[in-house]
Amino acid sequence: MKKYRFEAILFVVDAICMILELIASRVISPYFGNSNVVWTSVIGIILLSGSIGNYFGGIIADKDYTDKKLKVILFLSAIYVFIIPLIQEYVLIGITNITSNIKIGAILATIMLFFIPSVLMGLITPIIVKLKLESLTTAGKVSGKINAIATIGGISGTFLGGFFLIPNFGSVQLLFGLAIVLLVLIPLVDFKLKSKSTLFITIMIIISIIFMNFFIVENNKNGEAVLNGNTNKYVSYDTQYGRVLIYNGKRDNKNVRILNIDSGYESATYTDENEINELVFEYTKYYDLMFKSSNEIQNTLLIGGAGYSYPKYYISHYENKNMDVVEIDGEITELAKKYFYLDKLIKDYNLEENKRLNLITEDGRTYLNNNTKKYDAILNDAFSGSSPAKTLTTMEAAQNIKKSLNENGIYLTNVISSLEGENSKF
Repeated sequence: MKKYRFEAILFVVDAICMILELIASRVISPYFGNSNVVWTSVIGIILLSGSIGNYFGGIIADKDYTDKKLKVILFLSAIYVFIIPLIQEYVLIGITNITSNIKIGAILATIMLFFIPSVLMGLITPIIVKLKLESLTTAGKVSGKINAIATIGGISGTFLGGFFLIPNFGSVQLLFGLAIVLLVLIPLVDFKLKSKSTLFITIMIIISIIFMNFFIVENNKNGEAVLNGNTNKYVSYDTQYGRVLIYNGKRDNKNVRILNIDSGYESATYTDENEINELVFEYTKYYDLMFKSSNEIQNTLLIGGAGYSYPKYYISHYENKNMDVVEIDGEITELAKKYFYLDKLIKDYNLEENKRLNLITEDGRTYLNNNTKKYDAILNDAFSGSSPAKTLTTMEAAQNIKKSLNENGIYLTNVISSLEGENSKF
């Protein structure tokens, strides 16, 4: 292990860098969305910070005591990653108070929260190249090997973070976990730590674990508070597809619960028992236009379930009519059952037996590509934040929608847009 300790450190650090990039988009999304603008800002700033780190890391590497400096860099990286979840809300709220421009806001947020740790971790690659370099005759081989390990580490972090860590642990808790990993790497540098250093690192790890568990417990408490109608709390979840916030509020002097995904209002429900199946947002009422057609609407497909507001209304108001709902994110469906009364609808209308409501976890475009069923109406409410799902706006998608409709079938889609002017651009 000692022989390959620097390679192991580099692999893990570059994996952490890519996980941080994924976390950055999740942290920023509730305030600035998850659009191409945000991703461009995150990727651009983190690439810039990594380049700056590489440059100054090369200068540091040419000086003495590089192994000692590597310990300091790992420690400082851990400290700053630890700080991010503690300051993120204050920083993001402050930026939204300064500017409403999404591009400027996303860039500022990425710089203030993720620039420094990315620079610090960027210092590490050239330092490790210097530590591994035994002779100028092997410089090319060593450099190539180190860069290959760094790249593989980054790839591993991307898949591990995106597919497993963020959806299962959440971005806030994961930041504390990454801080712990960085602290654990410090003894690997030379396996020599003074007793005071060991004690300090141990204390920092314990503090990180305490904070990690505190945020988990606090989020669970907030979830119960939201279920009990508290309007001062929100509960957050990281799913495979986005950052979810759920909270209570008022609309037209009525109690409502809102589902926010990547800064977009995806769904809402009234929380008073006699109104939980009624529609909160005005636009959803326009889906009823399908019943004004000459066709008898019996079987309907809705693409985009979110909080299942219209399916609840449809099932409770139109007896004996059926609906299939395609929702890409199965975790969102589970949250709808818990917070948006979908479980109550299933129970009250005996839907598990009569199958009037069919819940399908799949990408809407993929479902249409493979679908052989015919519908009297297809409704599209698939969004990523405030942006429509682009895969459902193409000519091929329209052709598949037509194939999935009965003769004279109806297609209705929700588009957030003005009729003219700058905001009329799709």
